[in-house]
Amino acid sequence: MWKQLGEHVRQYWVIYLTLSSVYLAGVVFGAIGVSALGVSETSQLGKFLDTLLKSQPKTLDPSFLGQLARDMFIMMAGIWILGLTIIGAPLIYLIVFTRGFILGFTVSFIIGVKGTLGLVLMLTTVLIPTLFAIPLLLLGAGLATIFSFLLLRGKARGESLRREFLYYTVAATFVSLGAVVVGVAQGYFSILGVRLFGL
Repeated sequence: MWKQLGEHVRQYWVIYLTLSSVYLAGVVFGAIGVSALGVSETSQLGKFLDTLLKSQPKTLDPSFLGQLARDMFIMMAGIWILGLTIIGAPLIYLIVFTRGFILGFTVSFIIGVKGTLGLVLMLTTVLIPTLFAIPLLLLGAGLATIFSFLLLRGKARGESLRREFLYYTVAATFVSLGAVVVGVAQGYFSILGVRLFGL
């Protein structure tokens, strides 16, 4: 499976490089966006962050973990649906950029407000799940983009894409399941971070 995945990425490396660049651009713009906030906006977001941290479960809450899993599944399912449309590719790239922006903004803001504690909190609660979430997001977005392009080419040539659709759906299902697991893991790590630092 890993060999097939490697061959797939090498075959479509341009698409994955573009998606990675878009995600990185989102992270950079998100980090820059924090510096554009005014004093009042920063204060209000800081209070909201404190409230959010205080409301964070300190024990394993199935409903909390389930919500994170649903959010990840809905996002990946949305990407899969966009891949079934010819005009879905730009929206897929927009989702990737937005996810990068959210990460960049969140990490930069929390570190800026909480200082060293924020840095340690990010390393504890965000780093490990993100290391798995980013590749899964890029892989799901890449599969959707590739299939969208195949639809465009197949429509122009009058080709049937039943086999490609089956492969795409099976691969997207595995990626989505992986994303759900990462979502649950993120919940575990966030609870761990809250308990460790007594937030």
